[in-house]
Amino acid sequence: MTPVTSARLGAGTLRIVDDYAAQVLRCPPDVAHAGGVHLLAVPERGLPAWHGYVMPVLGLSFASGAVVACRPDLLEQLKATLGSDVRLSSLDAAALRRLHRAVRQLLPNAFTLGGDFRVLDASTFAPSAQEDRAEFIADEDASALHLRTRFDGAIFGVRGPHGRLVSYAALKRKSEAVWEIAVATEADYRGRGYARDVVSAASRHTLDAGRIAIYIHDRDNSTSAFVARALGYQMYSEIVLGEY
Repeated sequence: MTPVTSARLGAGTLRIVDDYAAQVLRCPPDVAHAGGVHLLAVPERGLPAWHGYVMPVLGLSFASGAVVACRPDLLEQLKATLGSDVRLSSLDAAALRRLHRAVRQLLPNAFTLGGDFRVLDASTFAPSAQEDRAEFIADEDASALHLRTRFDGAIFGVRGPHGRLVSYAALKRKSEAVWEIAVATEADYRGRGYARDVVSAASRHTLDAGRIAIYIHDRDNSTSAFVARALGYQMYSEIVLGEY
């Protein structure tokens, strides 16, 4: 079964994230919580959103049910591809993987992901003991100029030889209330805790700014999942998406 939304998330935090899911992601949680698997034709799924990216399909799955918003011209294809899964009361792990495969088939050139949607607020934050290894990267810093086209928020990093960033966490300011954190570490520098440090610093920055932090990771990325859990990110829902 899909994991239950964490009881550690306060009512105020859940209201903010529910509103984000409904208004920005166009996946109203109350539809999912009514039970069943709901496929919605949503014109906004065909329009550029944050940073110009388009997400033709995006679904959220809760223990009580699921809601999948898609570009209207994809609705019938998605129904046909999912088959009997659309009649389930909720999406279990196997059904979520089938949904992810369906999105890959419908959007062969898109980035796709199936995994966890996690949320952090001040009450659940457990900062890294070595957070000070991560530094704030100034806007004009040449080591991060290649990241500025992909992220519109603050960047925190750990430097390696010649001052280059070997690990970073960058913020996507997805809405006025919700910022998403992305993280990457060079292969040769993994296993040293850098990802935890940079995500901790980015999370603190987000909370200090009065925002809610979210963290989305592939279900098979155990390292990313460990970082999220260690810092106090709580399960909100499972998520499947395709993005250009």
